[in-house]
Amino acid sequence: MRTSKRAGQRWLLPVVLVAAVFAVGVGLGVRELSARVEPPVVPAVVLPETTSRNPAVNQPGPDTVQLTQDAASHPHAEEIRELLQRHFSAINRGDYEVWKTTVVQARVQEMPQSKWRAEYESTQDGSIYVHRVDPTSGGALRVMLSLVSVQDPSKAPPEMRLNCIRWRVVYPLVPENGNWKINHGLYNSARTARC
Repeated sequence: MRTSKRAGQRWLLPVVLVAAVFAVGVGLGVRELSARVEPPVVPAVVLPETTSRNPAVNQPGPDTVQLTQDAASHPHAEEIRELLQRHFSAINRGDYEVWKTTVVQARVQEMPQSKWRAEYESTQDGSIYVHRVDPTSGGALRVMLSLVSVQDPSKAPPEMRLNCIRWRVVYPLVPENGNWKINHGLYNSARTARC
């Protein structure tokens, strides 16, 4: 019995030593890895565009029309978003034929292609947000939105000859031939600011 007990003890010491060496190795490896782990990257603070030296550099922003939660809850939200997306994409691409499909026929007649191109040839719209959609009399809708436009200052409104303008506007939408169309703008509905 003593011999078998000694034989077991002879194997015990090497096994304990190997386990201890393994544990120390693992501990050093973990310590080395944790020393290499960099602290999390904190996103840079984005200053308002009005503080940059050239505010129009990253403007007008993406041209994807986005809905706030309030606007998205309207029963016609997706139709409105699609209409506005076609409208602003047509302006950005200089596509008069698509633009014509987004506005009432009276606007198309007032804005033939030559006049439309002269007014919109340098315009790029982006950062487009629909904030509210309200019903009005006669089944029309009033859509409150904001956007940024970048253009040749000579093509900007006379009171704001700037290359970058922030707009807060109300678009009246009316049903025409079974589809929503953008009607003439509401008098004094636009509010503008420098980018």
